Amino acid sequence: MKRILATILAVCLLMTAVPVIASAASATYTFTQLEGSYKTQGRVDRVGDTLYMDTTSSGFEFYFKGQGDVTLNADIKCTYTNNMFFTVIVDGVRSRVEVTNTASGTVYNRNITLATGLANGVHHIEVYKQTEASSALVTAKSVTLNGTLMAAPPADKLVMEVIGDSISGGTSSLCANGTANGSYPVYQDGTQTYAYFTGEALSANVRVTQTSGYGCVAGWNAQGRDLNLQDMFPYTCYWRDHTSAGLYDFTPAADIVVINLGTNDATSASKWNLTEAEFKAGAKNLMQMAQQKNPGAKVVWVTGMMGVKYQSVLTAAVSELGGAASGFFFTILPTDLSGGDGHPQVSGHKAAAETLTAFLLQNCLPASYKADFATASALQAKLTEAKAVTDPSAALKTAIEYAEAELTCGTTDGYRLGYRVQALEDAINGYVTGLSLMPVEGVTAAPNTNGHYVWPYYGNPPLVTLYKGGDGVYWPYLHTDYAVSVDLDDTPYLTMKTSGNADWNVHVAYKDKNGNHVTVTATDLAGTGLVNFAPNAQATVLSVDLGAYAKAQGHTDANGCVTVVGCDLYIIGATDTFVTFEECALTSYTGEKLPTAITGGYAMTGEVLYGVEVGTTAEALCAAMDNTAYLRVTDANGNTVSGALKTGMTLQLVTDGKVADARVIAVTGDLNGDGVMSSVDAREILLSVLGSKTLTAVKKQAADMDGNASATTNDVRLILKAALG
Repeated sequence: MKRILATILAVCLLMTAVPVIASAASATYTFTQLEGSYKTQGRVDRVGDTLYMDTTSSGFEFYFKGQGDVTLNADIKCTYTNNMFFTVIVDGVRSRVEVTNTASGTVYNRNITLATGLANGVHHIEVYKQTEASSALVTAKSVTLNGTLMAAPPADKLVMEVIGDSISGGTSSLCANGTANGSYPVYQDGTQTYAYFTGEALSANVRVTQTSGYGCVAGWNAQGRDLNLQDMFPYTCYWRDHTSAGLYDFTPAADIVVINLGTNDATSASKWNLTEAEFKAGAKNLMQMAQQKNPGAKVVWVTGMMGVKYQSVLTAAVSELGGAASGFFFTILPTDLSGGDGHPQVSGHKAAAETLTAFLLQNCLPASYKADFATASALQAKLTEAKAVTDPSAALKTAIEYAEAELTCGTTDGYRLGYRVQALEDAINGYVTGLSLMPVEGVTAAPNTNGHYVWPYYGNPPLVTLYKGGDGVYWPYLHTDYAVSVDLDDTPYLTMKTSGNADWNVHVAYKDKNGNHVTVTATDLAGTGLVNFAPNAQATVLSVDLGAYAKAQGHTDANGCVTVVGCDLYIIGATDTFVTFEECALTSYTGEKLPTAITGGYAMTGEVLYGVEVGTTAEALCAAMDNTAYLRVTDANGNTVSGALKTGMTLQLVTDGKVADARVIAVTGDLNGDGVMSSVDAREILLSVLGSKTLTAVKKQAADMDGNASATTNDVRLILKAALG
């Protein structure tokens, strides 16, 4: 999968990772004072010192070192009943917290206990809203704790927007069908829905816009067609503020938008005289709006959790919008009507999340999406390696502290664990190569020696200021060691951006096709002498065409790749020179070539893949082929399938979300596409032998029981023999 490589030379964020807000006793922090120490989920709106956390599963999390009790002060307004609920997760242990007001419709200030009696140490606190926005609004005002706040958790890998109704809010998921008042908040948990579980599996920040009873066009709400999710979606929280001041900024833009609507439209269609054409127009408008608000997002419409609704209409709508090629998809999730009022229970949400997660990984995300994920055991192994380093650098000490925090607090987020593994790896490399870490910002004096200074490539860099004292070359200022294979087909550029008053240059080291070490400088690559790249302290960019150089020298391998193994930056210029490096990056694609054709263990002719035995599963077929990660099997409707194969199913090669190659599957002995051999299949072959029926190309391959490349009476005999056992 083509993807932009991470910044090769970037500042280790962990060096500035810990804002120190210490307290000898319990202290209260507004969200302004908590800045830099917490991370939010959902459509959380920071207003002054407070957080509006109204929408389903919205909330925040933080780490701290301390002990005792932790409380949240918030203004709560219940509007359906007089109570609402939070999910509070303390060091990986989930609990449910109820907040009860004297009456609905009135704002009450409440102190909410998040944790009690914590032992002295590192703790991870998460607070998420279970109750939907139309039933309760929350203004979080402050957090009280006894300890020292740590740096905010890293940002999630993915942003997923969800637009839905009661299903997406987890309504009635905590009770059985037939339970009285099943729609009450006590039976709703927005943190145990298909959306939340999918977000956990993919390390996604899930932003949910939903309201029970409402539809894409119409629902059971009193407003009928006058208020729907098309109207609500543009606002941070429609139920708090649907004036222009309440419009959502969609920052950052979502990578994926999941729309789960149609149930209320279908069940109220006769009440509001809603036609399929009107629903289709509304669905198309909402999908287009979702992509306009989130440029580049993949939009996936799902149905099925309370029965399949508008399948043909939605299939047509997605097709008319351009389908997968334009970023629009449709799929069906498992049905579960066992909850209150026929809604899915938590078990049904988990099943739907498994299906949706698999669909997104297969159709909407690169095959390498989970490459950055790690397990707790992998982090523990890297931590053990890091703790064995003698005289660790400041960055390594910080990386160790945060790795220990994740393990102590029971973190299960694969991406976050991978993030900590990478932080340890970067910090370890900074030490074992014999390099010290370069001070970040505020350099006011020359370093004591002409030693090496490492600039690990990690995250998004703040500015790094370097000092050069004396005449001539101060060598080197920045150095990093790594090994990454880069595909030069698109001619990557090594790009530097500086401000200051000095000339500088760069050495790039890579291995050529024969494994020989090659070192070149920017002057070699550019073919010109050095100039002042930072005149008058203005930021200036230099781009070096590494791809063209390596190709011209004949250094690339058969795949058009070289392996870059290091970069050294150095300054040339006047005495006592300071230069700020704002960027140093190599933009390229990975050395892995995207497959363009299906190849592997099964025979193929034309558009048909054959020789597949009855009972072979889709998983086994994909595993037997090359480029398994890019393969999927679909049915006649284009839905991804698993389990036993049937003649007529299709094996697809999917790259960048598009079908690059496809083969229709012929299961030997299965002509009618039911996945088994029977007399019905034998009859089809016999009719073809007698000349009264013509077999398609795929059926001809399915009929070839004896492998002689033709359908004969012997194939009829073999099928009947197999069918009769």
